[in-house]
Amino acid sequence: MVVTRFQRVLPARHDAVLGTIDEALAFLAGCDLAPKVRDGVDLALEELLSNVSKYAYPAGEPGTIEVTIEGDSESVRLEVADRGIPFDPTAVPPPPPPSFCGPRGGRGLHLVRSVSRSLRYRRDGGRNVTTAEFSPR
Repeated sequence: MVVTRFQRVLPARHDAVLGTIDEALAFLAGCDLAPKVRDGVDLALEELLSNVSKYAYPAGEPGTIEVTIEGDSESVRLEVADRGIPFDPTAVPPPPPPSFCGPRGGRGLHLVRSVSRSLRYRRDGGRNVTTAEFSPR
């Protein structure tokens, strides 16, 4: 089954991110995808959208996020784009080992890398464009 295209442009706000994640999950539930792929896309979408809504735009500055999910039953591509502060998630080093004394957070992008087949970044026309690909293999 071909995965039809899911595409949204949303405000870079927490409430809009949550609504879009819910819409994307409903879309993915209707696609013929292996659970591993569906769960990976879900995790990556939540992490990437959350990061953009928290960090891409300076406090008080409005911004948008563009989300595209497309592919087929063998492979799915997730693309998240914004016009925020330049940030390359592929350049973030792996997090330190977990510790009760260490800082919280910082593991989300590592998780995205671990569930995706590839994670790529490019700066294109003033936009951050992050692409993650998923497959059952």
